[in-house]
Amino acid sequence: MRIIDLTHPIYDGMPIYFPWHPATEWVQTANYKDHNCVVHRLTIGTHSGTHIDAPSHIFRGMHHIDAYDLSFWYSEAQILDFTPRRANERITRREMEEKEVEEGIGVIVRTDWDVCFGREDYYKTYPAISTEAGEILIKKNVKYIAADTPFTMDVHKMFLSRGKPLITNLRNLKEIRRPRIRLIAAPLLLKDGDGAPARVLAIEE
Repeated sequence: MRIIDLTHPIYDGMPIYFPWHPATEWVQTANYKDHNCVVHRLTIGTHSGTHIDAPSHIFRGMHHIDAYDLSFWYSEAQILDFTPRRANERITRREMEEKEVEEGIGVIVRTDWDVCFGREDYYKTYPAISTEAGEILIKKNVKYIAADTPFTMDVHKMFLSRGKPLITNLRNLKEIRRPRIRLIAAPLLLKDGDGAPARVLAIEE
């Protein structure tokens, strides 16, 4: 069995999608000399770094992140490889149709854009999944969609309106050797959360 960590570390000043997203701050508030221990204050938005979007992120009255049964976050998932990918090069309907997408399980979209995480243009030039490609996945009734990129607002609406979470900003997908894995995507248990940072692991058995 191999376990691959697909999670970006949380750090001070981590990039954010929009200016009104909370900045990530990691500030030490206690030290060994004065307090006999080290403590930090962590300030982070619910949609920062590797995170999961709940339907209530966009739609009033729909599922919050804590509404899903715990078993939902341990699932079979298929890797769809769209590498190599250039900046702003969208994944098209035709490209998605060429993949043999399995019905009813999770889908992980690989672009290798994770190497750009932390760059100023990460959120401006990522190779997005087009709405037309997203429609193919909806027709396959995938459980959720995950990617090593952000998602457009149209794709947010398409999936979240159907109760299908988005697992965002993965990394290390190139380390996965098999086309199908088990995925553990564990969001922080935030009461009535619109989303949450998550630890995401791929398991190859």
